[in-house]
Amino acid sequence: MPGEDEVNFERVTKVYREETGKKTLSNLEADFYDKLAAYLARLEEAARAEAKADPNSPRAVMVQDELRKVRKKRDQIFTYRERKLALLASTKASGGEIEVMNLPTQERTLFENMVSVLVRARAEAFGGSPFGSGPGAKETAAPEVAPTTSGGAKETSESMKVVRSAETKKTRIAPSLKDHLLVHVLEDLPPFAGIDTTYHLKKEDVVTLPKTIAQILVDRGKARIVQMPGVSA
Repeated sequence: MPGEDEVNFERVTKVYREETGKKTLSNLEADFYDKLAAYLARLEEAARAEAKADPNSPRAVMVQDELRKVRKKRDQIFTYRERKLALLASTKASGGEIEVMNLPTQERTLFENMVSVLVRARAEAFGGSPFGSGPGAKETAAPEVAPTTSGGAKETSESMKVVRSAETKKTRIAPSLKDHLLVHVLEDLPPFAGIDTTYHLKKEDVVTLPKTIAQILVDRGKARIVQMPGVSA
């Protein structure tokens, strides 16, 4: 219908009743809030003009009343829709199939940001990598380091083996493992993936790691480098 999407007092009242009367979102055009802002700007200008001419005139009182009601309904409309969007975002973040159609631009941005924040929070709460988890990431792998030791794959695998603190008082780094560092783990860490193994590091563990991974842990305060005599970091 022509003018169906025009934003005026009747339209704002209609949207308000729909949002307060049902649990689902009513369909709104992408520029709804832009048109609502323009409508309010016109009301404010009219209210100023009427107040200047005669603040006690019936016209001035009517415009002021309409302005007050529209502002209140605008706030309530957004609050109701915000709550509904939060529930939908939670469902989507937990893996539900949610497709939200016909949202104003501002609400589309809000919904996407909600989903992103909830996905990240879930990843961290469920045991994310110490390297951080991005939105929607199932597992964050540590940076890959190409094996460069002369002993081949077997030597590389053994160099990454987790060694408990009680077993490593006499641990030494072979001079050939120049791309690895011996580190002392300072706190329990959630499991994270390496090149060909998954690390399960606990507080007080001492372990040889590729320099790239070791440096990230050190920079984040998760571990410290153990200096060995005759071995340069």
